[in-house]
Amino acid sequence: LVPSSSYIYQRRWVKLDADHLRYFDSEKDAYSKRFIPVSSISRVASVGDQKFEVVTNNRNFVFRAESDADRNEWIRTLQQVAEERKGRAAEGTPVSLPAADAADAPDKSGFLELRGFKHKLFVAVAGDRVFLYKNAEDYRLGIGITYIEMNVGNVKEVDRRGFDLTTPYRIFR
Repeated sequence: LVPSSSYIYQRRWVKLDADHLRYFDSEKDAYSKRFIPVSSISRVASVGDQKFEVVTNNRNFVFRAESDADRNEWIRTLQQVAEERKGRAAEGTPVSLPAADAADAPDKSGFLELRGFKHKLFVAVAGDRVFLYKNAEDYRLGIGITYIEMNVGNVKEVDRRGFDLTTPYRIFR
């Protein structure tokens, strides 16, 4: 699939689970370039040849699939997952927290510098996950860059102002 914020499409590997729609540079990447909580998806619709739009309360994401049939399958699947999530929430069935919900009550949050990024990122620690956001507005919207499962991570102080978060896949500094 190819996500787009304008008319320039970039090839991305896309994964969908019960909580997030995430896209990556490739299928080998462990950490996403962006995630969208399923709970924030209000509508999914076809917008032309091979394209579909994922609408959230504050932002629309346009994807282009390999074919119209592939696009239709993504639309059906996304609509089904979003409806199931809304149904579970309406029944009061516990669901795992997406980033937007976790952001309401993080254990710790604030701005951090991270090597490889030009600007400070907004970081929220919620339970056993560390969520990375481009800025405080994206944090508020629940639309983030990636999250790190801390059950596979270790933190080590490297100096008075810095620390490494090490996972089997990447070291975050």
